[in-house]
Amino acid sequence: MNRKSEDNKAYRREDISLENYITNLLLVLGYACIWPVKSFSFLKVLLLTAATFVFILTNFLLLFSEIMALMMSNDLKLFANIIGVISMHAVGLIKWCYCIKKKRKIIDLFLKLEKCHVLCQRIDNSEKGYRIYTNHMEYTRKYSNFFVYCWTFSCIYALLHWCANPLLLEWAPDQINSINQTLKKRNFPFIGWYPINTNDINNYVYMYLMQVIGGISATLGNIFYDAFYVTMLMVICAQFQYINMILAKTNFDKYYFIPETIFVLESKLKNCVDCHTEIIKFLKMLQTFSGPTMFVQCIETLVIICLVSFEASMIKIAGLQIAHSVYSCGWELIAFTKKEQVDFKKQLKLCDIGRLVQTIMVQAQRPIVLTGGPFYVLSLETFRVMLADKMVYLLYATG
Repeated sequence: MNRKSEDNKAYRREDISLENYITNLLLVLGYACIWPVKSFSFLKVLLLTAATFVFILTNFLLLFSEIMALMMSNDLKLFANIIGVISMHAVGLIKWCYCIKKKRKIIDLFLKLEKCHVLCQRIDNSEKGYRIYTNHMEYTRKYSNFFVYCWTFSCIYALLHWCANPLLLEWAPDQINSINQTLKKRNFPFIGWYPINTNDINNYVYMYLMQVIGGISATLGNIFYDAFYVTMLMVICAQFQYINMILAKTNFDKYYFIPETIFVLESKLKNCVDCHTEIIKFLKMLQTFSGPTMFVQCIETLVIICLVSFEASMIKIAGLQIAHSVYSCGWELIAFTKKEQVDFKKQLKLCDIGRLVQTIMVQAQRPIVLTGGPFYVLSLETFRVMLADKMVYLLYATG
């Protein structure tokens, strides 16, 4: 009777679906038209599909305008600025479209992870084992949600802050000062080519909104993919930790003196092996799925590192400007006061030695140049070496 009751309790525990721990992730993927959500109505699915199409199309148009501006650019520094933004927008677009195209593969990954989840619950049918596993999964749910929220907020805030810079730094002050806007060149968040006259306020607003929506689309593509990938890894790590903890807490000595319990030990070890095998299969599936996008991400990282190195090498050293201004303006005179003597002659009297020392230190300063060593040298050799490393990583990841 006790054995039957324990089996029923274990059966109920296995009914706890993995969806309970990754509900927010599946909801986010559902809004991105990557995961089918049964609770969504037909009208909601239609609106989400239309919104996804608008986001992806706007991102594509933004990429097209940036590529056209890149082709018409003759300035090397401007080329470096454009190519970095293009790579960021392209990666976001590729990730979102790739997830939509591989929707069936994502469902297969979830089913395989659900199988690993069920096998983990079968390892230890005791109340203690059940509590250990649920604690691990609750921590996973908590920190995965924390990652999704923080990553989404950080990315969206950074994008909106970047897109608001032209308005906050140039357009808004000019409006306050009533400067004629028809004689001013319009600024956009991203450099691109536009077939219409952007000096017109209506065209300027349309193109500005297009850039903002396109930037949000690329950001959302990165958020959706990163949230899915990181959450999958967190769940797998929790399951690995659970298997390791169960084996570490198992007292193998007591099974040698009670022959009836050898079957329990064999069953526990067999369940651990089965669960570990399924987790390895899942990791191989996840590796195959994420290989192309991770390769694109590595190429983007390589390009951005090279461009940042190039832009850092083009920075003009202006560290002496403060010292020159202090020296030429004669600010050191504020450290002295005038004293009139009886013979009507004036002389300077020292007033603040500390301020005088600070002024001398400012005048004596020299520019401090921070370098990253020989690695941050923009050259063809460095680019080839880093590209070779990325290719080796790709072959290792897909092999």
